[in-house]
Amino acid sequence: MSERIGSFRGRYRAGITVLTLLATLALALPAVAAACGEEGGEDTGPLIKLAQDTPASLTYEGGTAVVTTEVEDDCGIQQVYAEISSTEGAYWSFQLLPYENINSNSIVYRGEFQVVPNYREWSVSYQVTIWAEDTNGAFEQAYAGETEVAAAPQFDEAPYVSEASLKPRVVGSAGGQVKIGADASDNRGLANVFAIVTLPDETQKEVPLEGVSWLHFEGRFKAPANLGATPEAYSVIVYAEDDIGQRSWESAGSFIVVPRTGQLNAWTSVGSYFGHVAIGDTATRLVVVRNGGGPQTQPVEASITTSGAPFALQEAVDGKIDFTLGPGERRVFAVDFAPLLRGYQIGSAIISRADGAQPDVSVALSGQGVKSPTS
Repeated sequence: MSERIGSFRGRYRAGITVLTLLATLALALPAVAAACGEEGGEDTGPLIKLAQDTPASLTYEGGTAVVTTEVEDDCGIQQVYAEISSTEGAYWSFQLLPYENINSNSIVYRGEFQVVPNYREWSVSYQVTIWAEDTNGAFEQAYAGETEVAAAPQFDEAPYVSEASLKPRVVGSAGGQVKIGADASDNRGLANVFAIVTLPDETQKEVPLEGVSWLHFEGRFKAPANLGATPEAYSVIVYAEDDIGQRSWESAGSFIVVPRTGQLNAWTSVGSYFGHVAIGDTATRLVVVRNGGGPQTQPVEASITTSGAPFALQEAVDGKIDFTLGPGERRVFAVDFAPLLRGYQIGSAIISRADGAQPDVSVALSGQGVKSPTS
């Protein structure tokens, strides 16, 4: 009898112990659940701290867009995903994967999606919305931005530019007008034709060109005076743009503004007529060239030639003599007349400046070839 009582008491104590443990668990479990938002807990749901879609734009060829977000939650994140919708009606979603742990409650998620090429005549946009769900089923959303895909370029050839020209290519020291011209056309339509003039100091000036015919365009640039001691060069490029912004160009070359120099003039010292000269003989006349510039002007480089036989320069190399004259200086050149035929013959001595600052100076020459008395 005493053994049965002892056994009952032992089972009773064990039962009490089990009930005590169950009660303890019953108290503990609701406390943990409450901490994660059940029955009056303090869970506030996920918080999206960052939502970003890059890049904001792509060419018509499409590409890859990257979606990035930072999500914070006090219980844990169940899933994070992005919803994509386009202005053309496309819609899909995909899951973002953990990319970086910021701390125990905050994680950066990242994902990519491919943007297909856009062959339409208008742009297409892809809007991105991020959704986050925590382990208690609470949701949060945030707009991440959009990626715009440009419209496909219209099938159109670029404009055609040719025959770019400048006149004159040498301008006097006082400056002056330079005419810029070019032919331009396009199979759709031209929106703009202009020239860019690069000045000696590397600055640039735009010069509009106006149509003077259905094909040819012209404009004028006023070159300033050259107050320096050396020539100043200006380069010119002509551009044409069509109605969708395509551009073509052609170089027109360059022109120079010469420094202040004097004008060259020339004459024969004893007349330009060599008289009657027997065939086989030679007569000589003197040609004088002078720089008429004042004391403050620069020297002039030039050359002298003749129009050819039967007139020839003495001491010439390949028919030409190069020389330089300072302000007020002059130089005398000997020209021979050696007729090979009978009859009146004419020619000239020609003086050309190296800087092209004035037209060639020409001195008329003439003589009479006669039969030799001994022939």
